[in-house]
Amino acid sequence: MGLYRYAHGEADEKKVARAQGYDFDASYKDLTQVCGAIRGKPLLEAKKILADAIDEVKAIPYKRFSTGMGHRGNLGGRKGRYPKKECRIIVGLLKNAEANAVFKGMDKSKLWVKSAVAYKQNVFRRYRKFWVGGAILGYGKQATWANYVTARAEVTLEEREVKAKNRVRSKSALPTSKQV
Repeated sequence: MGLYRYAHGEADEKKVARAQGYDFDASYKDLTQVCGAIRGKPLLEAKKILADAIDEVKAIPYKRFSTGMGHRGNLGGRKGRYPKKECRIIVGLLKNAEANAVFKGMDKSKLWVKSAVAYKQNVFRRYRKFWVGGAILGYGKQATWANYVTARAEVTLEEREVKAKNRVRSKSALPTSKQV
């Protein structure tokens, strides 16, 4: 068991592979949106989404924490960003969870992201390292607070059977009331 407990239950311990990381120097708000973008996707598709965001091909859609954010054409006009640092963190967790799944004897091609969550971890109060000019704060130079916030993230993979896609049958193949 790691330092922190996982978000999902432990009843299906043999069927899942997990990875977690903590004390990340990253925005927990961005981490939550990256996790939301890959949750419920096949592992290969999740890796593709993250690689596209790192290469600035397709943005990560933001559903929360998006006030004043720009709209992206590659998202169909929805709000989004390219959080490269956070995507690299999640890619590392996916690789770790994938290695854990292979160690347990699971098939790599059947892995899906069961859960991916991120949390705010610690808030360390501190003064800013540099003085702010008098025009910003008014008369004199005063120190201001700039808190240092760390984040924690976890990823859980599960093995699922790939469902065959339903074929659309033509109208001539459907039984009619005359044939029945």
